[in-house]
Amino acid sequence: MDLITTAEEWWVILDGMDWWIRLIVGLSCAVIAGALVQLIAKGPVLKLISKSDNEYDDLLFELATPLVNAGFILLGIWMTIIWVFGGTDNEQMLMSTLVIVILLFMVGRFLSKIVDTFVPISVENLNKRADVDLSSAQTVLLAGLKIAIWGAAAMVIFAQLNIDITGFLASATIISLVVGMALQETAGNLVSGMMMVMDKPFESGDKVTVMGVTGRVVDVGIMSTKIKTAQDHLVIIPNTTISGKEVINFAKGGPEDSPKRVNLRLNIGVGYDEDPSHVKQMLLDVTRECEYVVDDPKPTALFRDMLDSAMLFRLNCWVRDYSDEWVARDWVLTKVLQRCRDEGIEIPFPHMQLKYDPPLDEEKAAAQAAEDDKKAADKELKKAEARKKDEAESTARMKERKAIRARIDELNESLEEELPEDAVDEDRESRLEIIAEIQELTKQLDESGSDD
Repeated sequence: MDLITTAEEWWVILDGMDWWIRLIVGLSCAVIAGALVQLIAKGPVLKLISKSDNEYDDLLFELATPLVNAGFILLGIWMTIIWVFGGTDNEQMLMSTLVIVILLFMVGRFLSKIVDTFVPISVENLNKRADVDLSSAQTVLLAGLKIAIWGAAAMVIFAQLNIDITGFLASATIISLVVGMALQETAGNLVSGMMMVMDKPFESGDKVTVMGVTGRVVDVGIMSTKIKTAQDHLVIIPNTTISGKEVINFAKGGPEDSPKRVNLRLNIGVGYDEDPSHVKQMLLDVTRECEYVVDDPKPTALFRDMLDSAMLFRLNCWVRDYSDEWVARDWVLTKVLQRCRDEGIEIPFPHMQLKYDPPLDEEKAAAQAAEDDKKAADKELKKAEARKKDEAESTARMKERKAIRARIDELNESLEEELPEDAVDEDRESRLEIIAEIQELTKQLDESGSDD
């Protein structure tokens, strides 16, 4: 009681002093209160927050501390002015409104800083967890949230100041409607861009074909996508156009360990005098020597068609990176041409040839005949070796495909069995594994024997 009595006596003495002394004391108390809040926040409160493993509460505390300090100081200033100068209810209401307006402004600034701090972090976490790329939408998201925050703050401030904004809101609604209708296509591009960012049909750096345009994606924007062609032409396509068209992505067709793998198919025509086994083995030997071509899936050479003047063979192989497709094609075709010439394999083409062989003496004729016989014998030997090797590979391929189909039939039979009512998660996971195996085996059949 003595402490309360002493405080009341000091208050009476202080209340009877001049106005400027009371003003200094009140402002000093407001500053001291703010300093005490700062001291408490940086002391025990900060230690308590630091014990948490969550790093975001530290950022939030750092952003909120200035707002709390300013709030206590403003409250102290408002109470000091009311105490020193008194005034009517209208004057007190005016001071309260002024303090609230300042606090609302500071709250808006605080929320704006929160958006600047946490939106990039949230976007980055979402990119990692959902495997999407929202970096291009981050700017639009930040701008939209800031406009909403400051718009709401302005409306509350105008309401506190008794400013009627009904007419302004009506005009803004009409203007927004007109602008929205004028920017309908732009809004469509914006929505399509957001959907593309979420769906990720392609990323920057991917080689794609869109509407007949083939090139590398330079930038995936909110409104449009930029593609740079092999001729260094920059093609800008609106996102609404892309969202309704077929997109070929060369960078995502392969498996996870080699997503840029691309299929290389070449048609080779030879004369009807050639042995198919010899030609197929020659094509496979050349392809296996190419460093751009992968060993798995294995390259294949198949007798595809019998044309008017040639037997057509299809060479089917896979290049590790689509950027090497054309150099791999050049290497394989060059080597095939060299091997055809070295091994005497005829490559037919439309032509008319008039040939005149002058008579040779007996010695030259005998030498020429011996050389021709040697070449023919070498070719027959290569044909025999190629025929034997091709027959073995053909038989092995047939057995392999037969075994794969038998395995697929076996797995399909196991899938036809109904799960019991008391099936556990392991049984369901087992069925998912069976389905995945069937898909993988079907893919092997397609890769090793498909044509188009």
